[in-house]
Amino acid sequence: MSNSGLESPSPPEAPRATRFFAGVLWNWVGVALNIAIGLLLSPYIARKLGSERYGIWALVFTLVEYLWFFDLGFNTSVTQFVAKYRARNEPEQINRVINTGLVYFCCVAIVFALATLLVAWRGVALFKIADPVNRQDFRIMILIVGLGWALNFPLHFFSSCLDAFQRYDHLTRTWVAQLLIRSVGCALLLYFGFGLKELGAVVVLGQLVGNGLAMLAFRSVFPAMRLSSLYVKFSLVKEMWNYGVHSFVANISNLLLSQGAPVMIGHFRMASFVGYYTFPSRLLGYSVEAVTRVGFVTRSNVVEMQAKGDEKAVYRLGIYLNRYCVTLFLPLVIFLLVYGTELLRRWVNLEFATACGPLLPVISLTTMFAVAGQFNSTSMLYGLSRHDRMAKGLLLEALLSIVGIWLVLPHYGILGVAWVVGMLSVLNRGLYVPWLVCRALDSSFLGYMWGIYLRPFLTGVPVLLLIHFIKAAGVLGQTWPQLILMGGLTAICFFLPAFFTCATREHRKLMLDSVVGRLFPRRVETVA
Repeated sequence: MSNSGLESPSPPEAPRATRFFAGVLWNWVGVALNIAIGLLLSPYIARKLGSERYGIWALVFTLVEYLWFFDLGFNTSVTQFVAKYRARNEPEQINRVINTGLVYFCCVAIVFALATLLVAWRGVALFKIADPVNRQDFRIMILIVGLGWALNFPLHFFSSCLDAFQRYDHLTRTWVAQLLIRSVGCALLLYFGFGLKELGAVVVLGQLVGNGLAMLAFRSVFPAMRLSSLYVKFSLVKEMWNYGVHSFVANISNLLLSQGAPVMIGHFRMASFVGYYTFPSRLLGYSVEAVTRVGFVTRSNVVEMQAKGDEKAVYRLGIYLNRYCVTLFLPLVIFLLVYGTELLRRWVNLEFATACGPLLPVISLTTMFAVAGQFNSTSMLYGLSRHDRMAKGLLLEALLSIVGIWLVLPHYGILGVAWVVGMLSVLNRGLYVPWLVCRALDSSFLGYMWGIYLRPFLTGVPVLLLIHFIKAAGVLGQTWPQLILMGGLTAICFFLPAFFTCATREHRKLMLDSVVGRLFPRRVETVA
């Protein structure tokens, strides 16, 4: 069989640093659009639905996310195995992974659909939803979204394959298509007075289109793909399970960590409190996704490095990437620490500002340290196939989080929940995970942490003091012009020095050459 599907479109293959940088840029194109749409659409949804129905909206997607339990870590295994066989130029093995994985995910989709019916039948009684109409909408929306997720389950498989091939240009295009359908559709439905059920249907439609495009894109990237029962190897399921079992534990733990708090809040408090808790998390989520997207590029690159015996560069890769992620995220943290409550008051309303404002400092600081600063460390452990202890650590964090929320929520409310979740994430993902990376690479833990955080923090502290001083001097952020001015000033005052203090000389040159190459392509060709 021909290996043409595995060859680079323009041999020889670009240097890894260039390919990595291009992959990150493609991911950020989609992220930038997601941030822009999210910042405009989230407050609009919150205002149009009201606090209780917005809480129901958040709660439904929280519950449906738990159905990813049935993934059992196989999406991670697909990315790992396809990336490995691609690096070895073995298309026959890739076809075995694809066909075996598709059979598995089709079976899982059936179980997923049955689980959705069970949740819709019995799930409503677990939550405090006062309005009978909202309870009925809650049940119907679970059915729509859950069955739609089940239908999308096998198609989502091809996004993992594109990830393994490092074709983030295609991934971004499919993601953008899905995002536009979802966001524009939701905005139009809300404008014309439709409710939760219709919003759920348009989200499912967007997923179907995006995943369908991913399937077509992978077919063009890997022309050697063959769909045949002859390629289904059940012995491969066991091999993939041996790798994926730790990913499964990690994925379930992440689900408990990200979705456990909203579910417990919805059980002990009214649905509106779910919205109060999830809104600031989503605000930060749109931005943290810009840095965690680097991690999706990291995993397949680490697999490639390991397959080619280039493990010495992994340690430096972790330091640089995590440092750059902190650098990208830190200006938002500075701005929210000073003007977070004022932003919510202007952006949504006084009700959300009063309820969510106190959560912002806790969530932003702990997210920066544990997620933005170490997401690449998690991806590196996956790429090195050393994620077993990390998975156990995530499970322990999840269990302690559930116990802590159960103890704290009745007495200290959602602010207490934010502290419990945040501090446990710092101890585990912020400290234990990077320690595991350094142990796997037999390298210095203190050097790793020092290399990640020192330069961004030294750059950010003077900016934080400056912005706080300006607010104390009278710029209180009570109007949109003031908020926009201070947001822009925060970004400029941080990123200008950070370009020299946080980026290495090699990476500064790479970024400048990339920008110049896109702005003046003829000039670059002439020089070359």
